[in-house]
Amino acid sequence: MRPRKRRGDSRYNFWQPATDMMSGLVFVLILVIALLGLYILSDYTGYLEDYGASSGASSYPNGDEWEGDSWDDWDGGWNWDDWDGGGGDDEEEIVAGGGGAYPDEGVKSAVYVELVDAETDRPIQEENIRFELYRTDITHLQEGSLQILNTYYPEKISYRLYATREDGTFYLPEKIWQGNYYFHELNAPEGYDLAADTYFDVNELFDWPEPYVVQIRLSPAKNIIRIQMNDADTQLPVGGGTFWVIAAENIITMDGTVRYTTGQVVDTIYCDEEGYGESDELYLGAYTVQQVGAPEYYASMTETFTAEVEQRTGALPEVHEVEAEKTQIVLHVADELYADQNIGGARFTVTNQRTGLTQQLTTDSAGNAVLTNLEKGVTYTIQQSQTVGDYRPDSDTYEMVVTADGRVNGESSAQLEITNRVLRVVIHPVDAVLRTNTLDQQFALYDSQDNMLESWTSDGQDLVLTDLPEGDYYILHNGDAEQRYTFRVTDTASVQTWTISLFTLRSVVALVLAALLTAGVIVLMVFLIRLAARKHEEARRKKQEEPPKEKQEKETPPAPKH
Repeated sequence: MRPRKRRGDSRYNFWQPATDMMSGLVFVLILVIALLGLYILSDYTGYLEDYGASSGASSYPNGDEWEGDSWDDWDGGWNWDDWDGGGGDDEEEIVAGGGGAYPDEGVKSAVYVELVDAETDRPIQEENIRFELYRTDITHLQEGSLQILNTYYPEKISYRLYATREDGTFYLPEKIWQGNYYFHELNAPEGYDLAADTYFDVNELFDWPEPYVVQIRLSPAKNIIRIQMNDADTQLPVGGGTFWVIAAENIITMDGTVRYTTGQVVDTIYCDEEGYGESDELYLGAYTVQQVGAPEYYASMTETFTAEVEQRTGALPEVHEVEAEKTQIVLHVADELYADQNIGGARFTVTNQRTGLTQQLTTDSAGNAVLTNLEKGVTYTIQQSQTVGDYRPDSDTYEMVVTADGRVNGESSAQLEITNRVLRVVIHPVDAVLRTNTLDQQFALYDSQDNMLESWTSDGQDLVLTDLPEGDYYILHNGDAEQRYTFRVTDTASVQTWTISLFTLRSVVALVLAALLTAGVIVLMVFLIRLAARKHEEARRKKQEEPPKEKQEKETPPAPKH
């Protein structure tokens, strides 16, 4: 049998009630700590609201939007003398990064903020410009601690941001304790740069009717215009250009100040030896850039270009590329009669009338010669000194004036068209009867002094001469001095054709054949005429021999009747 345990052997545990009590106390303590933590962190659990983050109007304790120009315009049914901004005498809310609450001691002041132009001190009326408030005197943070202000009626609302109304002003939603503060701007009005942190000290009492005024001074945004000038042909930098910057419109900042008027010259840009230049800092807006001084040997630009001065973005503004055109005179020499026939190798003498210095130019195979490095305000004389072949050089003297803006006849590149003349003589021997070119005929050309210049045998082609000077000439056929064909060469660009009509053996044969043909035609015509006459006579006789038709009808008896 199993032995039984006696009742007297069981023992009572005296520590169990004490352990249960201690566990309960620890649980209650944890619960209290948790509730305290929730209370401390209540500012971050859904009650925060950006003050005016979405509009210039701000929400205040009674739930209405406040848009008055001063606290006297809105009291929401409150007596401001009895209300200190919703905070009462309670401690301020714990601030972000502050490390604890500020003590409830000293004075609290109302703060009014307005935006003004840093150059004109005029108000900037722009809504929804947002700021943060930082305190610097009671904090271990280098940048200060962000201030979160609260209102408590009809419910608690916490504010991290403060935004301007339409008139560019705002009040802090509650009074703040004396101390050192600054406003940090988060966005800027159009045409303005972000303001530097605005520091201020509150060390005496300011109430709502006459609050402490903080001016946020904003500087108008500015930027520069950049230019790079390069040679239009080589794209190499060209230094020495000068440009005016002209307002293309009225430049007005948001404080209402007209900074520049349309057409006003606001700056001058000088390009350095590398062709680069930039303007002073200009207010934002549209400008026209006009060249007023060109580099040496270059023509001034007649066209202007528009440059937009825009807000700085951290990168340099774009560079406006400007192509400089070199002043030049292009000589082009062609045949006077055939314009598409260019003359290469023609030489010219160019004289600078101011200095008397000369230079020589020679046309290339395309008939062109380019005159560059021309001084401004100088007249150049151009005269042809030599041509090629049988051409006659142009005897005219040309004057080309380079104006102060580096242009010739209003152009950066002027064209001077020059023609050379050659005296073209065509000898055209033809058969006097057949009017065709002759063959195997002997000719000789003489001048007026009886000097033989040319002799040839005709081959059915015309003889073309380009080396005859002006004067009188004659031609002998087969050395027959008794028969001269005289002509005159004149100074003209047109072709001078000399026609020589010759009576040759071919002419005799042609005349004989023509005579025979004519005789044959005459004989044939006589034969045909006589043949026609004979037929006509035979027809007439035959007609006379036939009896008349009426007489024959009378002599014929009538047919018998049946």
